[in-house]
Amino acid sequence: MKSLPRLLVLAIILAGLGAGAWYATRGTAPERRNLDALVTVGGDVVRDVTHPALDLTRLSTAEEIALGQAIDAEVRAGIPVGGDPAAEIYVQNVLRLVAGGVSRRDIPYAVAMVRSPEVNAFAVAGGRLYVTDGMLGFVRSEAELAAVLGHEIGHVELGHCVQRLQIEQAARRVAPDLAGLARLGYEIMERGFSEEQELAADGQGALLAARAGYDAWQASQLFSRFLAKETAGTRPPTRNPVKIAVTAVPQALDRYLKTHPPADQRIEAVRRALVSRGDLWAGTPRYVGIGNLTARRARSDDPRPGEWIARDRAPSP
Repeated sequence: MKSLPRLLVLAIILAGLGAGAWYATRGTAPERRNLDALVTVGGDVVRDVTHPALDLTRLSTAEEIALGQAIDAEVRAGIPVGGDPAAEIYVQNVLRLVAGGVSRRDIPYAVAMVRSPEVNAFAVAGGRLYVTDGMLGFVRSEAELAAVLGHEIGHVELGHCVQRLQIEQAARRVAPDLAGLARLGYEIMERGFSEEQELAADGQGALLAARAGYDAWQASQLFSRFLAKETAGTRPPTRNPVKIAVTAVPQALDRYLKTHPPADQRIEAVRRALVSRGDLWAGTPRYVGIGNLTARRARSDDPRPGEWIARDRAPSP
């Protein structure tokens, strides 16, 4: 009987979401644009109320992998996946190093390139990762790329992909069949995660990069370039991301900034994670890999003597 109040609250929330959605879809254009925000906010509340239920209905690894394969089919039907084979092999080799430190050993992590100038990377359930041409061109070292891949792995490791899908499946009452969940998973991928989840993935990604032997502090360099763009006044107002552009756009980085927390918060998330685990990097040479990125040859294939750096303490903020 103790679960009755929880179920009652959930019913009220879902009823409110339904009424709000009806109003938003019948109102003026601004009201209709608020529908996505309504679902997102409602989903966050549903997450808190239904957390024990999510634990009870957690997907098995095999089910998550099958779902990831179905979402991957939706992704490939919707955006231009595939590109330079040499670049894809390179990113896959770096992923193999970073994924060596995961706790979910039964997830078959794989990455595909997306033909887009946008600076972006994303992950779906089951270990499927995607990196745009724009992101590969934006990072300045293999260590930065490792942090990007570690961030996306972090979403899978921390259960963000499946949890978000479960929450919205409950809120929207989407049919729990594989096809329906795959379509919902693709939609969630387009909208991104909450700021809380993004910051958690930042910390997790930095630790994975450090475990893989990279100088994980390079992630702060990456986010500092984001911060410079934000400080210059080019960070657009937060909103749901749109589908990755198929054609070139002049503001290739802007969409990425819209769908992630402010860069200063991301820098702090990386700092907290790495300071808490100094045993992963302090006093031990770690790899940067500027030349490796340029040559598209991973450290595992082409370790370069001049690419190592040793730190005894955290860099100054």
